[in-house]
Amino acid sequence: MSDPHPDRPGNPAGPPRYSADSGDQYGAARPTGAAPPEVGRLLTLTLASAGVYFLNQIAGLFTDQSQRYADLGLSADQIAQAESGATVTTIVTVVVALAIYALIYVFLKKGKNWARVLGIVLSILSIVGAGLGLIGTLAFGGVGIVLLVLGLLLIVVNVLWLVTAFKAPVKQWFSQLHLA
Repeated sequence: MSDPHPDRPGNPAGPPRYSADSGDQYGAARPTGAAPPEVGRLLTLTLASAGVYFLNQIAGLFTDQSQRYADLGLSADQIAQAESGATVTTIVTVVVALAIYALIYVFLKKGKNWARVLGIVLSILSIVGAGLGLIGTLAFGGVGIVLLVLGLLLIVVNVLWLVTAFKAPVKQWFSQLHLA
């Protein structure tokens, strides 16, 4: 019969022993060993997605929304305010999104499964958002064609990211428990 109180003094087994090598400071295990090549591909696709997203948003800044605002009955001053507000909002959104891309990239590189899960969720949202954005892109003339191509490219890159993130070697490498 085993002792129900192994940490009490006088117990020959002594208190439980913990190794500092068993994980990070919070006890979470760290992936060890070489990552499968698919993890490198996941990192590359993360950077590709960030780049295409950035280009898509910058191209979107060059769309002329003034006619749409005029159709809504806005005056010239209101149109100018709406356009400047949209530009500021886009710039702030791009900065925040690129910071999130960087966060995901850094922690994917460190082998954190939560970064893979967050990337999965955001890839799905990106695919849906880009798909909805494709609906109105051709209304912008020449820039609309650029937006259409970048939107389609963003969808393709994010679908490839999802396929790679769900591959067995990637899933196993991120979710396995290791002793460092």
